[in-house]
Amino acid sequence: MKKLPLAALALLLLLSACRGEADGGPSVRPTDFAPPAEEITIGSKSLTEQYLLMKMSALLLKDQGFKVNEMVFLDSPAVRTAMEAGVADLYWEYTTTARIYYHKQSPLYEPEEAYREVAKTDAERGIVWLSKSTFNSSWALLMRKDISEQLHIYRISDLAKYIRTRNTKMKFATNGEYLTREDGLDRLKKIYDFELPAEQVVAIESDLLSQTVKDGRADVAVGMASDPRIKKNDLVLLEDDRKVFPPYDAAPVILEDTLQRHPEIGETLNRLAPFITNENMLDLMYQVDILQKDITKTSRDFLVKHKLLEP
Repeated sequence: MKKLPLAALALLLLLSACRGEADGGPSVRPTDFAPPAEEITIGSKSLTEQYLLMKMSALLLKDQGFKVNEMVFLDSPAVRTAMEAGVADLYWEYTTTARIYYHKQSPLYEPEEAYREVAKTDAERGIVWLSKSTFNSSWALLMRKDISEQLHIYRISDLAKYIRTRNTKMKFATNGEYLTREDGLDRLKKIYDFELPAEQVVAIESDLLSQTVKDGRADVAVGMASDPRIKKNDLVLLEDDRKVFPPYDAAPVILEDTLQRHPEIGETLNRLAPFITNENMLDLMYQVDILQKDITKTSRDFLVKHKLLEP
């Protein structure tokens, strides 16, 4: 059989389509094609907890039909700059980080007040804070669980009393940043009324803090409450009963323009926020960092478990 020239073949197909429409048969119209998916860029800082928050958000938005770009930034200033430049549509931020670093104001110590004030200030910059989670990625005092129980030290005030009355030689470990912060070591000693000479404080890398306490090279560490090694090393967080640490509650922040175009993004992430708790996040980080599980599968399993995604 002789092959038709390409031009003739195209004409034949066009005529067939027209005839089908005239006969009442199926025809292809521009409206039969779905519009391209909207692209949304989600940012993350270089932390496991941030990877998890970005991944869970991305999975939920992909499930709604969005094309999602995931971008990891080195630190807080980098991701914030990207958002202000319109490169990132949304990411998860912490209340006191915004208060201190972006707004250049002193920390607030009541969680709801801190959230309300950063949301108000950012609203003037075209950035919207969605619903706040109860995941507080703040500072915390860590002790070995067996020693805490042996000495009946469960709160920071218990520890301060013990130092004042029974053991003034306890050694503290922390990172270099905490020693110089406005809300750092000096405030801790003042609020809880105890002395801590410089020779009893050692500054080490954040990643080594929990291991240092486990090994007995320090009695107490001022570290991060979200460190998954706390569980691995059988440590406890002492209750901050006098609110010495400002809240670092996590919440999604989104460009106002993006939210106006797609209010469903806000609705989706607001449904996620109640499940972002200290307990849940520590468990997720333990699975990823300590058990070396895949972060995408871990995130998806969590969303399915809490009925935010279909199996």
